[in-house]
Amino acid sequence: MNQRGESMVSVLVGLAIGLLVLAGAVNVWINTLQGQRAVLKDSHLQQDLRSATALMAQEIRKAHYANAAWRSRTSAQCADQFCGGADDFTVSKSQIEFSWDRDDDGLKDNNECTGFQLKSNELRAKTACSPAVWTAITDAGSIKVTTLQFTSHCHLHQGSLRRQIDVLITASLPNDASTLFTHTQSIALLNPIPATSLPADC
Repeated sequence: MNQRGESMVSVLVGLAIGLLVLAGAVNVWINTLQGQRAVLKDSHLQQDLRSATALMAQEIRKAHYANAAWRSRTSAQCADQFCGGADDFTVSKSQIEFSWDRDDDGLKDNNECTGFQLKSNELRAKTACSPAVWTAITDAGSIKVTTLQFTSHCHLHQGSLRRQIDVLITASLPNDASTLFTHTQSIALLNPIPATSLPADC
């Protein structure tokens, strides 16, 4: 009985087809990994934006806070150390500065002035009154903040000035400007101050 073996051509054809299938599978696997990596980067960027905005909101809400302020603030005046001064509350389009009584002693200590600004694609927080010290709270190597905007809204209520700050922050990945995310938040200040006239930043 005669037996026939596979020809060399058939073996090579089969091997070539197997390699093509394997290459296709590897390509699909690489594309899947790249897609998952992009999703993780996007998620990380969004989480960084939310965390930065949450930190700003937590601090901004406390602007003008002073222990027993009801004793020193009337409808006509503000007689404590945490309202009325330039570093107690100032808002520009891209920077906010304010103070609040962190240790409840009624005295403005050097670490009780704070604020936020954008510089060199990093979000910075003010950590001292005089001299003013600004410290980066984001790293431009991992998140590139491109826009930081503050919009102040004021209204009078029973002789007191109440404020709301709208924050807009935009950022992208350092090496991918097409991946751009924007986060917004409205922050109501918890501490009204006397208002005989609206300040300039209203």
